[in-house]
Amino acid sequence: MKFSVMSNAAWMMSEKIVSVFGVIFVTSYVAKCFGPTVFGQIAFSASLFSVVQTIAIFGTETILFKRISKSAQKGVKLMVVAKKMRMTIFLLLSLPVLAYVWYALQENFVVFALASCLAALFVIQDTFSVYNNARLASRLNTLANAAGMTLSFSLSFLIAWLKLSPLFLTLSIVTATLVPYQIKRYFFYQHNFVSAPPKYKIKKYLRYLLYAGLPLAISSVFISLQVKMAQFFLVGVGSAQDLGLFAAANTVSASWIFIPVAIITSCFTEIFRERSDMALKLAAKLNGYVMAVSLLMLLFVAVYGEKLIIILYGQDYTQSGSLVTLLSIATCFSAMGTVAYRYMVKEGGFNYLLKKIISLMVISLPTSYLLIHLFGLMGAAWSVFITELLSLTVMNYFFKHGVIKKIQVSSLNYKTYR
Repeated sequence: MKFSVMSNAAWMMSEKIVSVFGVIFVTSYVAKCFGPTVFGQIAFSASLFSVVQTIAIFGTETILFKRISKSAQKGVKLMVVAKKMRMTIFLLLSLPVLAYVWYALQENFVVFALASCLAALFVIQDTFSVYNNARLASRLNTLANAAGMTLSFSLSFLIAWLKLSPLFLTLSIVTATLVPYQIKRYFFYQHNFVSAPPKYKIKKYLRYLLYAGLPLAISSVFISLQVKMAQFFLVGVGSAQDLGLFAAANTVSASWIFIPVAIITSCFTEIFRERSDMALKLAAKLNGYVMAVSLLMLLFVAVYGEKLIIILYGQDYTQSGSLVTLLSIATCFSAMGTVAYRYMVKEGGFNYLLKKIISLMVISLPTSYLLIHLFGLMGAAWSVFITELLSLTVMNYFFKHGVIKKIQVSSLNYKTYR
């Protein structure tokens, strides 16, 4: 890998180290102080607006990344249209979701949902992160996000330490996205003059975003839903406490995924520019790196995961320990699946992704419901595992005469790394 790519990946990882530190130590302390019920309410509210946020982004992050990697000037013009489109979709979706929470759930859910809604609003307007990543300038993202997370985690710790009402945690939820957004926005406009494209081009850009973004949006929503789906079904057959137990297990099992994602994001700036034959070779090599990192982290979680749950979250979360290894294997599949997903985008496989996701939903929704209904928390973990396995393998192998399978098989051949 080139030095600039490695440096960019290192900056992205360093940002996530701050995040993981906060999740491991601060979030677990908050969860321990307020118990699984409050933790479950926060997790469920965040999950609701995570899905809304994913739909509102509408696959534009990948589209913008690809465009900016090739031409920053054209990418910036596309950013302007993407922001307006995102905001419109977000507002249309948020109102009915808030109405549902207001009428169907308890008071705490409403407050946490409002905070999650505001936090998501700043995320969907933050196209500056994509610009920085595509320009291999992730250092700014790292510093901005670290500032927001540090302030957010500090607030959470103080609220738990002083034993204040858990409703004050809404401050830390909003701060985590508001502060980074303002910092990135300030520096972007310091170095870039942005003018809105003419009307005829706005329509052209909008059509492109809708056409290319729809399959990616559905794909992104389903990727987001794979874990969230388990939480939604748990609401029906379990309790807020079950949500808290599952959220704790998933937090620990997926805490390391930032490492392969940083490597993937940085490497694809080069892969997007290459011809198909060279791109395939680079993708196979990248898949091997991601696999190696994932297996190392899986080994660590398998050995120490249950102990970490007890140390970090307390005895009330003992039941979460039995889920950690299975969910971590699912995280490995998810990490390698990201390589395949991005390669299909590079090859223009938008329609294939749409068909893949619809097929996966038809299989996964009833399977998840049945497993969770029969086996509760363990069924939720198995549903995530099965969905991620299918998404990584069978569902990818029909794309362009099995090119994803070729990439995965090539990544096991030592000659690929010469």
